[in-house]
Amino acid sequence: MTKPKILISEDEVIIAEDIAATLEDLGYETCAIDSGEDTIDMIRETQPDLVLLDINLRGEADGVDIGSRIKEEFNIPFIYLTAYADRATIDRAKKTEPDAFLVKPFDEKSLRSAIEIALYKHGNSHKEPNGNGNGNGAHPNPKDQEVATDYIFVKVKHRIIKVHYSDILWVEAYDNYSFIVTAEQKYLVSSTLKDMEQKLPSQNFVRVHRSYIANLDKIEALEENSVVFAKGDIPIGKSYKKMLMSRFNII
Repeated sequence: MTKPKILISEDEVIIAEDIAATLEDLGYETCAIDSGEDTIDMIRETQPDLVLLDINLRGEADGVDIGSRIKEEFNIPFIYLTAYADRATIDRAKKTEPDAFLVKPFDEKSLRSAIEIALYKHGNSHKEPNGNGNGNGAHPNPKDQEVATDYIFVKVKHRIIKVHYSDILWVEAYDNYSFIVTAEQKYLVSSTLKDMEQKLPSQNFVRVHRSYIANLDKIEALEENSVVFAKGDIPIGKSYKKMLMSRFNII
């Protein structure tokens, strides 16, 4: 499998080289180290999968200016690096919708988590820039592309936890949030059930009720009005029953 390529835009050479060494230890490929002035040209030339971008670059264009151009011209994730930024700069940076902020000094685990989540959010680890650089490339809908991984990341307090699809029993609506239920844990996530339906692979997960999504592989039995799992059962909505039954080979 080809290693994801990461471009580092950082005008402190020692810091940039230290980040590059850390990335190599984590299994990533550093395709370029740039001081900021030529970052956009470097993206076109090297076609990285992700950009680490110092928010406080010196020069005519700072990191926020470059981040804005990346957002407009390329379909790749970028992560801001910052030791300090004033409120006005942070407000500007938020408007460019970066995939993450990392505050210097950051550790290896924080760097790995931020990169993995950014790559995952963009569908897979090999997003290419728009071919003509005009920013008109459409962002693919996750339901229109093959699922590239067998897990999802869940934020729990200050940690990002990997949850494999195969461990999920069902997903349950909770106002504008959802519970992801496994045999061992119950995770509260800030996504609606509709959002979760878009994020989960449709070949394994199906809506069985207006408030529940079930993992077909984990169903133990079907009763008249409920789906039975090893850990418990959930209701079947009348409007979903026919579609649910069609997913099983019943003899």
